[in-house]
Amino acid sequence: MKKSISILLSIVMLLCVFSFNLPSFALSYNGFSYEIQNEKVVIMGYTGSDKNLTIPAEIDGKSVIKIEDNALKDNENLTSVTISEGVEDIGDSAFENCTSLATITLPKTITHIGKNAIFNTAYYNDKANWKLKRETVDTNINIGSGTQETIPWEDIVAPTLQYLYLGTALIECEYSGRYRIKQGTTVIANYAFVASTEAKSIEFPQSLLAIGKHAFDGCVSLETFNIPESVEIDATLFYNTGFYNNAENWENNALYLGTRLISTNSEEIIIKDGTTQIVSGAVSGKNVVIPETVTDIHKNAFTSTENVIIFGYADTCAESFANENNIKFINLENLTKGDVNFNGKLDTEDYKILCKISTLQQVPSFMVTLAGDMNEDGTIDGLDVIILDLFINDIGPSTIKGDADGNGKVNEDDYALLVKIATLNTEITDVYMFDRCDLNYDGAVDSFDAVYLDLALNGLVAII
Repeated sequence: MKKSISILLSIVMLLCVFSFNLPSFALSYNGFSYEIQNEKVVIMGYTGSDKNLTIPAEIDGKSVIKIEDNALKDNENLTSVTISEGVEDIGDSAFENCTSLATITLPKTITHIGKNAIFNTAYYNDKANWKLKRETVDTNINIGSGTQETIPWEDIVAPTLQYLYLGTALIECEYSGRYRIKQGTTVIANYAFVASTEAKSIEFPQSLLAIGKHAFDGCVSLETFNIPESVEIDATLFYNTGFYNNAENWENNALYLGTRLISTNSEEIIIKDGTTQIVSGAVSGKNVVIPETVTDIHKNAFTSTENVIIFGYADTCAESFANENNIKFINLENLTKGDVNFNGKLDTEDYKILCKISTLQQVPSFMVTLAGDMNEDGTIDGLDVIILDLFINDIGPSTIKGDADGNGKVNEDDYALLVKIATLNTEITDVYMFDRCDLNYDGAVDSFDAVYLDLALNGLVAII
């Protein structure tokens, strides 16, 4: 009996495990395999025999928003595909090598088209779908305007402008000089202009909604981007462009496009005040100060959220983003002095860190400096260590003349500290410490006070 119960429990447990994991397996519908992600449908593949395929707007009452990478790749049976309104994303190589696919109808809702999404389809390979134009460098041309001279495919003479549209989406372009993308274009696909080394400037239309990843990567002569503020962009589209490679465009390890932060190259970043948006993939730092002016942070703004600390202000976009993504957030208005490991309390660990910093004179980060500079003189040194020690041990300020380090006694350590203060010309902002160190009452703490203390320690003068 006990054995039967044990077997039954094992079966129940296995069923529970499989039931729990069901959402991670692809479901099926009319030949489509799909997954539910965030209550939305993602098309993962198609095994049906329909040559004229329609990607549905809904499956099982849930909206279809994406066609996954490689979802219909190598399907040589397809001749036409209609993508329903509501679908937003076509993944990398989604229809690659669908060699019979001659007609692809996109909805207005598309905002992202991946790399090689329609590569080697019948549509892509049809020379009639490519627009060709004789050109010389620096000639202004309206890409896709319909007014350009048609050149037979066989008669192409370099240099030649070539570009491919799919509906209102610009899929691929090779060109040099300065150009104006036609009004009505809504999406520029991933890698659309990649490595067009002779491209010098592009004028973007107001109709544009989004530009894909790495769209201009390698356009080393492209030095300006006048992209409308409303266009969704990604940090990678600027990589290795003339704009990205120009050191003068970088401000304190950050690259901006208008009021948008588009890239960083340091683990510590103070985003400048006035910035309103942080785009996808822009932040690679671990310690990031985000001003109150930022009102839009893309969900993928950070290349990694591991060990990231966001410094900002309460009730801002920065705090909301940190909470939603389980990132540590520190309110600059409530920063605890001495809490150099940012764990919310003062303890011996902070003391050890501050001692090490003071000894090596190597501050690991600007935020550690902000927290560890106990006397706010701009540096972390022995004085800060002493003050932190007093805080941790809850010791009241000493008022004994000559007791420079405030530990309640006067000895050689106080002399050494006075020598250091005099040598470094350190400004003492703590009134109690200043009073203890100004042994000759001249309103300054300097080498005269160190000499006076040395004499007093050797019994030659009295400390009054």
